[in-house]
Amino acid sequence: MKKHLMLFHYFCVVLLISVLFGCATIPPKPSQSEYLDVDYRRFVSGVYVNELANKYVKLDCRFSSIFAGTLPGGYSPARYMSFEAVSPIHRESAEPLTVVVPKDVADVVFTLRHGENIKVYGRAVPVITRTLVGKIYKSLIIQADLIQKQ
Repeated sequence: MKKHLMLFHYFCVVLLISVLFGCATIPPKPSQSEYLDVDYRRFVSGVYVNELANKYVKLDCRFSSIFAGTLPGGYSPARYMSFEAVSPIHRESAEPLTVVVPKDVADVVFTLRHGENIKVYGRAVPVITRTLVGKIYKSLIIQADLIQKQ
């Protein structure tokens, strides 16, 4: 009986995600020149989640810090790591951005210093966050394919 209940809950979660984000397919990875150039503030605003979800984008930002702990969106810590980036403009106080990086391309992350300007190429991944008071909101993280120092 417990197994059936767990399967039912799993089905409900998959259904909820499908309804919220649609059954979006992930497009094939484009060449580096074909990534959509997106303004940092637009990406982290939460207003363009549906428009940018699963698109390949490039963002200018600044490295902030490596995350220790859980990864967002069910990424496996055996295969991925994450770090936080912030707005490329120092005086701007936009939301921080979570960048998830496959470990096989993450070497560059360990060479970055706090505040260093970078360009991140990757796929915009929608995530659902639930606050402590039960409010649910959608936002984007970026699954990096390439990180370039500026």
